[in-house]
Amino acid sequence: MLDKIEISLEPKYSAEPPFVSVKIDGDIIYEGPLDSNKGLVHNAELSESFSIEIDKRGKTKSLAKAGENQEVKISSLLLNGLSVHPDKFGKFYQNGNNFVGEKIIDGDTMALNGVWKLDLPILRQPFLPDLENKFRHSFANTGIACFGCSVTYGTCLELGQTWPSLLSADAENYGFAGSSISSIIGTARAYIANHTCEKMVILLPHPCRLQLKDTDGSILTLMPGRTPEVEKKFKQITRDIVMFGEASLLLSGYANALKVILRDMSRKTKIFISAYEQGTYECFRAFEDKSFTILPFYEMSEEYDMASDGEHPGPEHNRIFADKIRPIVGG
Repeated sequence: MLDKIEISLEPKYSAEPPFVSVKIDGDIIYEGPLDSNKGLVHNAELSESFSIEIDKRGKTKSLAKAGENQEVKISSLLLNGLSVHPDKFGKFYQNGNNFVGEKIIDGDTMALNGVWKLDLPILRQPFLPDLENKFRHSFANTGIACFGCSVTYGTCLELGQTWPSLLSADAENYGFAGSSISSIIGTARAYIANHTCEKMVILLPHPCRLQLKDTDGSILTLMPGRTPEVEKKFKQITRDIVMFGEASLLLSGYANALKVILRDMSRKTKIFISAYEQGTYECFRAFEDKSFTILPFYEMSEEYDMASDGEHPGPEHNRIFADKIRPIVGG
């Protein structure tokens, strides 16, 4: 499956337009003057990382002496429909200018001559089911099947205090603690392959949780800051998550595979998705299509008590969420 990179460039000049050369993984995808806003689209089979270089020239000595403005802004940079935040992770290596020296500038703007660079990791996921965990309920045909992590399972709560139970008496709880987006979707896919439900409700965590294959072939879950042994085994990936922790960037590498799975599952049931982390929620809003419906955001307001561990949401958080989504899901 090809990855799709979309770049939007905005020039700003008072006399002469800038000249740019745009490379992705060393391949030139555009070269020429930039006299108006330009959108570039490039499809490629990317590996574990990719790089973008934009060589911006045209700020001549005469333009500089005349005080003429000439700059380029990367207004948008998407990988598989999700932002990779050029303003936060891009660097402009300013060089080849007559009156100023070389300099490295963070951000998404090229005000003088130089090369803008962005090097990013690409995280893939296997979407494997986690069937060894004990769910609140055993897999069975039901009206509403609910999937998620500890927030869905209801850590430190009674079954009747969980949001699936508060949503409907016809809802089964298949959440389990410490799960990732990959394992949640993989488990939901395994369920719907052998069972039926009228509706499926999925509550997702942050994409920083990953399913990773160990040297012996077993699958481990990386949860930054909470799984030290796994982090020791996958030092580079752990570093990448810390360095590039934006939800949309982390999710962009496996967004295409995720969309295909959701579309396939939607042929068997009606899917509803929400999240309790704002970045994750905005990602799914960005690529919502006919295969699933976005539910209201799951809020953890400080106004209400947390569970007894002080970390997980309490019964009132679940009640409010269930009340908000019931008119949409039914129950």
